[in-house]
Amino acid sequence: MFTKTGKKPGTMFRKIMAAALVFCIIAASFTQSVTAAPSENQLEEKAAQITGAETRADDSTKKKLKKLFSYMQKEYDYARKTGFDAYSGWEKDYALEMLEAQKGSCYHYAAAYAFLAKKASGCSVRIGVGQTDGFSGKLQKHAWTEVKIGGKWYICDPNMDKYAADSSGKYFLKKRSSLKNTYNKFKDTKYCYAAF
Repeated sequence: MFTKTGKKPGTMFRKIMAAALVFCIIAASFTQSVTAAPSENQLEEKAAQITGAETRADDSTKKKLKKLFSYMQKEYDYARKTGFDAYSGWEKDYALEMLEAQKGSCYHYAAAYAFLAKKASGCSVRIGVGQTDGFSGKLQKHAWTEVKIGGKWYICDPNMDKYAADSSGKYFLKKRSSLKNTYNKFKDTKYCYAAF
């Protein structure tokens, strides 16, 4: 049996079902991209909560950065992470993990401080992933934070400052040129920027 168009009646039904399937696939991929946003929102909310509690609106940029640096050293502990992978968005995931669990690796310290510094100061903030000999005298993989003030980048590394020997205050808002040997002259360093 054929319709007036000369096609079998089931052909139209199959086309409608195929179109519905395509729509569902598109809707599912859109839903997945929308559901990725809450972790970013959670990170910004958590950073706002911490910076609001630890700093004052009338604090200078340097004072805000120092308060958050001290906060990171006092409230967070080290937890080793092996097999670091710099996948797209790792810095947001690591920052949120650190701010929630209050412990993490150097990558967690660098990411968490970067987002706190960004939220509190509005400065350009980046995370360096490279090598250091600051812990043992031998090069090892490491991550740290850099903040741009007055057109220059300064290192803020709460993890190194807390755990390296005789380092109290040595890694807060220091010129890169003064620490280039500690950070392997920044050879092969990869950077990503803190942005909500």
